[in-house]
Amino acid sequence: MHPKFLLRFDDICPTMNWAVWEAIERQLRLQDVRPILAVVPDNQDPKLMVDPPAADFWDRVRRWQGMGYAIALHGYQHRYVNRERGLMRLTAHSEFTGLSYPEQKDKLVRGLAIFAAQGVRADAWVAPSHSFDRTTLRILAELGLTVISDGLWPWPHRDVDHLVWVPQQLWQFEPKPAGTWTVCSHHNARSDRKLAAFLRDLSDHAERMTDLDTVVKTYGGRALTSLDQLSAFCNLMWNHRIKPPLSQLRRRLREARSTP
Repeated sequence: MHPKFLLRFDDICPTMNWAVWEAIERQLRLQDVRPILAVVPDNQDPKLMVDPPAADFWDRVRRWQGMGYAIALHGYQHRYVNRERGLMRLTAHSEFTGLSYPEQKDKLVRGLAIFAAQGVRADAWVAPSHSFDRTTLRILAELGLTVISDGLWPWPHRDVDHLVWVPQQLWQFEPKPAGTWTVCSHHNARSDRKLAAFLRDLSDHAERMTDLDTVVKTYGGRALTSLDQLSAFCNLMWNHRIKPPLSQLRRRLREARSTP
């Protein structure tokens, strides 16, 4: 089996870097690649205010969704309120982790209401900086948003709460074994050189690209395995450049081998 790649762009908002994005979008159309676009409903993060706001932003979002691009809810305002890592343990700041049920639900309801008012469907959840907790997941399930773009496993799966996890393990294209590998791209700060390299990588991998709808239909009923968990554990250690005790690796390997 060959690997499949899914492309995700974070921080999509009216004030993003439009010159870089338009160069990327031309290549997406040329290669017929349908990515996940993580849209901030009400951006209040100054770091994402690169260009003047595009007056036709929501027209563009509706057009992208009509072209088969998946539109993800990327938090609410992209404003970090603490330094909590959340379930993924990847970054030390969050818009959601550690907040109460009412606080989190208010943000999620407000974000989804903006999407609804603009005629946009939320196809997935993408947490700012990968930080969310079990309260976040509980509310997302209650609100009917059941596809989570996150996690370090090699394959998507459905969990016991009927949430479909489509893992996001990469931040650039890399040679990979069989699996479904989501590459997360932040285009706002790309230099001309990095943009050119990214466009070359996108062209080189176009034949092995997939889209969110295909992934969910293919793997939406698959259960998580211990081998998945071992792979995710190793990916987490690699991302943080941590060397776990040998005994811990041996235990993880024994658990994986005992899985039917």
